[in-house]
Amino acid sequence: MSIGIYGVGFVGKEVAELAVERGRSVACVDVDDQVVERIEAEEYLAVDDWDRVTATTDGAAVAAEADTCLVTVPTPVDGAERVDLGPLRAASETIAEGLRGRDTAEPCLVVVESTIPPGTARREIAAVFDTYGLELGTDYHLAAVPERVDPGNEAWPLEAIPRVVGALTDEGLERASDFYDGLLDAEVHPVDSVEIAEVSKIVENAFRDINIAFANEIAVSLDSLDVDARAAIEAAGTKPFGFMGFEPGAGVGGHCIPVDPHLLIGEAEDAGFTHELLTVARTINSQMPEYVADMTVDALTRERVLPQDATALLLGRAFKPDLADDRNSPYFGVRDGLADYDVTVETYDPVLAAESSVDSPYRPVDAVVVVTDHESFTDLDPRRFADLGVSAIVDGRDVFDADTVEAAGLRYEAVGEV
Repeated sequence: MSIGIYGVGFVGKEVAELAVERGRSVACVDVDDQVVERIEAEEYLAVDDWDRVTATTDGAAVAAEADTCLVTVPTPVDGAERVDLGPLRAASETIAEGLRGRDTAEPCLVVVESTIPPGTARREIAAVFDTYGLELGTDYHLAAVPERVDPGNEAWPLEAIPRVVGALTDEGLERASDFYDGLLDAEVHPVDSVEIAEVSKIVENAFRDINIAFANEIAVSLDSLDVDARAAIEAAGTKPFGFMGFEPGAGVGGHCIPVDPHLLIGEAEDAGFTHELLTVARTINSQMPEYVADMTVDALTRERVLPQDATALLLGRAFKPDLADDRNSPYFGVRDGLADYDVTVETYDPVLAAESSVDSPYRPVDAVVVVTDHESFTDLDPRRFADLGVSAIVDGRDVFDADTVEAAGLRYEAVGEV
């Protein structure tokens, strides 16, 4: 079986690696010449059998030959927080061009793994194929199988994560389900419509966004009441049913949680419905980096350090611990919030060394601010910070022990702790 993978970013890369491991032949299609060149040089992918891998920018040629085309292109939101389907439409047109020139009578299975608003496969992608004179069920089958990738989580590799499958035809649903049954070690869950599959991914991440927002709002609220929010959430978690605890923190980053809710918010708005809860949750979480910046300035002021005379070291630029990825990271909001107060900012991230402004966490600064909870940060010694003249540690990720920090003579402020 030959597979064309359209978009070899963090999702497409993992899918390609797993497919090769499962003995499939994979053609990697990407608009980035450098990605293609690296794959052709037997780099970029973590595979052993390079004979099963090709790479190209000519996606139409791949679609003309492939049994299955997987679309894993990004679907970001624009400045108006509306989904940008440009990359998806471009990939669809490329595939359609290739399908129009196929010699085989077997319909190609086209699967969209990209996160998309409900209705996109039917309304956008199938419409593109129609303009190329392609017939659903005869020339192609179209399915939506939203990606589920948790980068850096060794407990849940791609092959172990269950998947939801929806399609426009019964035969397409069967073929897509069989394809993923052969690719994964996990359960495959067919659903009644492609729209259900599409929106399931958004529901997953909106659920997390809402619950994190609740924890963050509780933290800010209880801080004003001088009550420890983390302890309160932990206490609530002793109830064995009806409660799921989430931790407050410096903010939410990455390619999914800060983005996916907007796909449903915008789609529902076009249909005349306003998602008040999703919108408020996004607002709360997007404000947390600024809250951490405000906490830092307050801590400096209490230590009689004027913001314009202060230097703060931000620990962590990545959006997730021990992952070299800073997309939509809270780091940027904290950095910009401090800059608004004229605080000089230094950055240290051991997994994004090239993006760091300093090469050590031990610096003669006024405040140390934890943005990302990298594992190595748990070994940092507050006494060494004190010896360098640090006045305060502001902890956005519950990395430090308050008693240890205060025993070193430093002020300790943390999100959700008093």
